[in-house]
Amino acid sequence: MDLRHPLGGLFVALGVILAGYGFATRDNVEMYARSTSININLWWGVIMLVFGVVLVLMAGRARRIATARPALETPEGRAVEEREHKLGLEQ
Repeated sequence: MDLRHPLGGLFVALGVILAGYGFATRDNVEMYARSTSININLWWGVIMLVFGVVLVLMAGRARRIATARPALETPEGRAVEEREHKLGLEQ
């Protein structure tokens, strides 16, 4: 299982919640006085949302690319097979 799926989903969910809260409180000047009038909730929510979407897209792309290949099709697999043959470990 690719960890990018659940982590991406978590970041998407939290990003939507945080960006939604920032959007809903965008007119509250007193709330954002400490952050020099920057709606930090909205911006970090958008950043988390974008990061989560990127993780989910990367996980989907990796699933399409990754396929099971026989060991002799990769350089690493050939090296392992050759080492096992020299040591007499193959069956």
